[in-house]
Amino acid sequence: MIRFILLSIICMVWMGRASEDSTQVDQDRMTERVILTVEDFKKLNCENVGDALQNLSGVTVSTLGEVSLRDVSSSKVVIVFDGQRLNTAGSTGVRVSNISIENIEKIELLRGGRSAQYGADAVGGVIIITSKSKNEEQTVANFGARASYGAYNQQIYGLNHSLSLSKYNYMISYKRETWDGDYIYTDPYGERKPLENNHQSSHFAFLKGGMMLDENQDLNASFTIYKADNGTPGMIDNPTPNARIRFDNRSYNLNYDHKTLFKDFSLKLQSYFLDNETKFDDPDGLVPVHSDHDNYALGIDAQQAGKLTKSMDISYGYNYRNDQIKSTDVGEKRRDTHSAFTTLTYAQEVKTFITGWDAALALRYDAPSDFDPEFSPRFSLKFDRAGRMNTSLQSHITRSYRAPTFNDLYWPRDAFAIGNPDLTPEMGYNFDVGLNLSYPVSFIQAMAAVNYFYNKVTDLILWAQDPELNNLWTPKNISQTLTTGVELSVTIDLFQGKILLNSEYTYMEALDKGPDPSRHDKFIIYRPKNKLDLSGTLRLSKFEWNIMYHYLGLRYTNAANTAWLPAHNLIDTNVTYRFLLSKVQCNITAEVTNVTDEDYQYVLNTAEPGRLYKITLGFDI
Repeated sequence: MIRFILLSIICMVWMGRASEDSTQVDQDRMTERVILTVEDFKKLNCENVGDALQNLSGVTVSTLGEVSLRDVSSSKVVIVFDGQRLNTAGSTGVRVSNISIENIEKIELLRGGRSAQYGADAVGGVIIITSKSKNEEQTVANFGARASYGAYNQQIYGLNHSLSLSKYNYMISYKRETWDGDYIYTDPYGERKPLENNHQSSHFAFLKGGMMLDENQDLNASFTIYKADNGTPGMIDNPTPNARIRFDNRSYNLNYDHKTLFKDFSLKLQSYFLDNETKFDDPDGLVPVHSDHDNYALGIDAQQAGKLTKSMDISYGYNYRNDQIKSTDVGEKRRDTHSAFTTLTYAQEVKTFITGWDAALALRYDAPSDFDPEFSPRFSLKFDRAGRMNTSLQSHITRSYRAPTFNDLYWPRDAFAIGNPDLTPEMGYNFDVGLNLSYPVSFIQAMAAVNYFYNKVTDLILWAQDPELNNLWTPKNISQTLTTGVELSVTIDLFQGKILLNSEYTYMEALDKGPDPSRHDKFIIYRPKNKLDLSGTLRLSKFEWNIMYHYLGLRYTNAANTAWLPAHNLIDTNVTYRFLLSKVQCNITAEVTNVTDEDYQYVLNTAEPGRLYKITLGFDI
């Protein structure tokens, strides 16, 4: 597969040199950065942010909706929504599948260590989600609705409305989703049976309003709420037929943007507040569980950006973050973090074989209240060559860190586990080098990217049984990991978008380098060597047909690498018909996932659905 893709790249490079067409191709899938837009969301018939991310190189979206990048878990990936950091100190990963796609304008994936820009936990990368904003070219008023019905009584209803009038604008959306979820799976004895207690019920609402103070100043505020009451079926070998999990998440966000505070310098101010409540109840265990976790986060950001010289840009700022938790398990805890950061970028155009280059140095200093301050640098270098074939070579090296969560530090002693208040942050060291190519060949627009990455994490926090604590599970800084790999992406656009082809491939070796001889040089669990996603789009008049193929390689399920889940292949497809009815834009989409009805597991002893279908109707006025 690698040889085939490399050969394809070489052939396309040669054709690009032979062409005289100078049309450019947007590089929305670069080596370290990927941008997904509304067109991608429509192609995948996405309902939430998790749906949009799952096809990208090195990305895994769990059944809980948490995102892992390359070799790192969801707790080491920072999620930013309209400038507000959604990660909280008391939880693990952010459930991006809880974020509706309806009013999302773009999703940006930044691979590799990013603590220099985004602080703690950005060891694996950052996902930046941006909601739609006022656009002078859009219709003054817009109203839309969607309704979906799918297998096992899945029902999704959505409404959205936006208005731009003079200096004021707002948008509002609401989504209601229910699902019986009792799909058929194979139990450990090979019997086919319905999954019990997998019903889902959720509400999602988003409201955003803005005011243009003058031609240079904007003020925006937004509010998001997600509420859910779901059953939790548990593992195949340990079902929880009466367990329930409830979410009540709210976020408040206020932004002020001054584009020209003074010559060549802008100012951005932001404040936000997160209120995330999770309740879990399982009355049937040996010890009934009734837990309540309230995570709160208050953030204040100030940032300026501008030009020091014609070739040098600077940005700098200050961030304050207050994290609190009120939990039936870890009690009431608090973390205050003060941060200062700056980025210097030097860009130069030259008239040689290289037509331009730039270098960037990012520095960040974080001072949390409950562990030592951390200094995070990042250096990037990029060379460009423009012409019939556009080429860029870029690399970066960075140091990032992940702070222990409140659960790691303060979990109370019970019959199974105890936290460790002496933990120190994990440290990540990352190096990336990548080549991006974009070139037109007559009626073909094509882009290719290849990237090599090297990630090393030291002082890795692992939960393990401790004989000195009567074999209780407890976290310690006892391990380190080393991961190397290659990411490949190829996109081909034929006949001005009538045919689109895309491939995303990751080869990765994620090894445990800790002191335990039974784990040393073994593969990290659930980190496959190979992940491949292929997609094709055919557009004919009012019809659009998309087909997606997903391959996930073998994954080890224990640290000694003596047990594993086999590789699996999935095929998804959808067909959309768009038409105009009395000046109303209408669309109907028929979707089938897991077309071949493959029996597989993402995580050992968890049930996954077989073939599913869904019909969606929508219109916009």
